[in-house]
Amino acid sequence: MYPYAAFIREAQNPRADAAAQRLINQFRQTHGEWALLEEARGLSLFHAPPAGRSAGAIVLPAGSGAILGTLFPANLDVSPGGWYPEIDDRCAAEIVRTRGSHLMNRFWGGYVAFLADLDGTVHHVVRDCSGKVPCYVIGHGDITIVTANIEDLSGLSLPVFSINSRFLAGFICNPELSQRECALNEVQELLAGQCLELKTARARSFGLWDPRTICADNAVENFGDAARQVRAVTQACVDFWASKYDRIVHHLSGGLDSSAILGCLKGSAYRPQVTCVHLESGGAGESESTFAQLAADAAGVELVVQPGYSQESKYDERIFRLPIAPKPSVAHLGIVIESDLRNLIPSQTRAEATWDGQGGDHLFFQVHSPFAAVDYAFRHGLTGDFRKHLRDTVRLSKSSYWDVLGQSIRLGLFRCRWQPDDEYQTQATFLNPEVVPENMVDYMWQPWLDDISNLPPGKRWQICLLASLIHRHRPVPGLQYADQLHPLFSQPLFELCLRIPIYTLLRGGIDRALERAAFRDCVPASIIQRENKGTISTGFMSKLRESLPFIRELLLDGVLVKERIIERSALAPYLTANRPMNHRVLWPFLSCIAAEVWARKWAGTAWRLG
Repeated sequence: MYPYAAFIREAQNPRADAAAQRLINQFRQTHGEWALLEEARGLSLFHAPPAGRSAGAIVLPAGSGAILGTLFPANLDVSPGGWYPEIDDRCAAEIVRTRGSHLMNRFWGGYVAFLADLDGTVHHVVRDCSGKVPCYVIGHGDITIVTANIEDLSGLSLPVFSINSRFLAGFICNPELSQRECALNEVQELLAGQCLELKTARARSFGLWDPRTICADNAVENFGDAARQVRAVTQACVDFWASKYDRIVHHLSGGLDSSAILGCLKGSAYRPQVTCVHLESGGAGESESTFAQLAADAAGVELVVQPGYSQESKYDERIFRLPIAPKPSVAHLGIVIESDLRNLIPSQTRAEATWDGQGGDHLFFQVHSPFAAVDYAFRHGLTGDFRKHLRDTVRLSKSSYWDVLGQSIRLGLFRCRWQPDDEYQTQATFLNPEVVPENMVDYMWQPWLDDISNLPPGKRWQICLLASLIHRHRPVPGLQYADQLHPLFSQPLFELCLRIPIYTLLRGGIDRALERAAFRDCVPASIIQRENKGTISTGFMSKLRESLPFIRELLLDGVLVKERIIERSALAPYLTANRPMNHRVLWPFLSCIAAEVWARKWAGTAWRLG
C-alpha cells in the first residue's frame, strides 16, 4: 500500500489555511518520518514512498499537483525496460484542464492523483480504474482530508465518527458492495475510475473512466481477433508489472487464470524471480495441487504447497488484529487468521509482492446464464447466427431450449427491464427491516448502473461484477508481508474485455472459451481443458464449525444486535440449534461476523463512535 495523507483547502481562505496548519502540525508529530511532497495552491500532501521501484511519486510542474503510485504508457508497444513517465508543463496543464481525463487516457497502472488549478480554488483527486491505491475522503469544515489508511489520521483532532447503519445493512446483503458511502457516516470512498472535485468548500464526485461507454465502442466480435488481442494485451500488462519487481510470490491455484499469468511470466523478458505457492484444498475428490504442479513445471519455477487452513487457525481473539478501516471486509477474515502462514514464503524469499489470477471469472465471464443468446438477440435480433448462439447457450446454462429462447426474446429482442438483483438473488437475511434501504438494488450496485439500458443485459452484469471485483480487495496494513498485486486488474485488459461481446467470450457454449483459446500456447493442455474449479470451502466450513462458540458469543450479544442492525432471533438458530446453512445464508452470516469485528474495533479505539 502507498501511505499518503493530503490536506486540501482553498488557497485564498485564511481561516481554512489556519485550520489546516493546525491539523498538519498534529500530523507531523506522529508521522515525523513522512515527507512533505507538495505544498502549494491549497494542497499539502504527505507520503511515505514504498521500498523498491514498484511505486513512487511524480510531482507535476509549477505546483499543479502530484501523482502517487505506478504509471505505464497507454501505448503497449513501448518497451517497459527503462521507460519512465515524463510529464512536462504542457501535459500537466492538460491533465489539470481535463480534470484528470487526459491522465487516464495517456497512462494506466495504479495511482491516485492530486491536481490544483492556477489560483488554488479548485482541486481534483483522481483514482485510477484498477482501484489498486485506496482513497478515503473526510470533510472537516473547510478542509478535505484524503488518505489511503484512515488509521494514519488517528492523531488528529477530528469529530466523533458515527455508524452508518444503511451501509452495514447493504454490506450484510452483499459483502462486495460497490458504494461511495462507508460504514462511518463521516467518511466516503473515492471509487475506482472516479474524480473528486473540491470547489468553494463543496465536494462532488463523478466518473472519468466509464465502462458503459467502453462497451459500446469498437466491439471485437471476431473470435480469433479477440483471442489474439487478449493474449497480446495480457502479455504486455504482465511485462510492465514484472518490470517493477525483482522477487515475487505467485499464488498458483491450478486454475486457468493463475496459470495464464504464470505462462505470461515465463515468456516475459522482464521476469523476476518467481516462487509459486499453492493452497491445498483438502476436499474429497479435489486435486488442484496436481494442476498447479503441471503449471509450475511448465514454467520452470518452484512450487510450495501449503494447507488452505492450518490446524491451529480458527476464528478467535486473533480476529481483532485487523486494523481499523472505513469499511468491513469478509476477505480480511481469512487473512487475519492465516496471516502467519501466508507470510511464511514471502518473508523467506523476500518477495516484493504477491501475485495471483484474481479477476478472470469477471473479465472472461464464468457465469452459467442465458446471456450469450440474450446479448446476441439484443444486438442483432433473431437473425444471422442467433440459432447457433441459442444452441450454445442451452448447453452452457443447462437451461431448456424454450427458457433460453423466451429470455432472448423478452430481454434481448424486446429489451424488457433487467436488473442485477435478478442474477444475484440477494436477501435481507438477519437484518432489522427498519435499516434496510428502500432502494436496496440501486444502493448495492453502484457506481455504473445509471443510464445503462442501451447495453445488453450480459454486459450490464459484467459491469456489475467488475465493480464488485475492483472494490473487493483492500490492503491490510501490518498483516501482509508484501503487497498483493492482481495483474489482471489492468486498464488495457479491462477495456478490451468490455469491448468483447459475451457471446464471443463464451463461443461454442464453452465456459471461458475465449480465455482458453488465448492462452493455449502458454498453459498446459490439461488445464486449458478443465471445466471444474477447486475450492477450499471444505476446510473453510470446518473452521466455522470449530469456531462456533466464539462466533456465538461475538454475534448474539454484539454491537450490531445492540444497535438493532441485525436481529438476534434470526441469527440464533444457526448459532445455538445447528441449523444448516445454504449459500444464500452463508455470505450474510460471514458479513455479520466481519461487520461485528469492524464495529468492535472502532468501539475500542480512541476515536469513540457516537
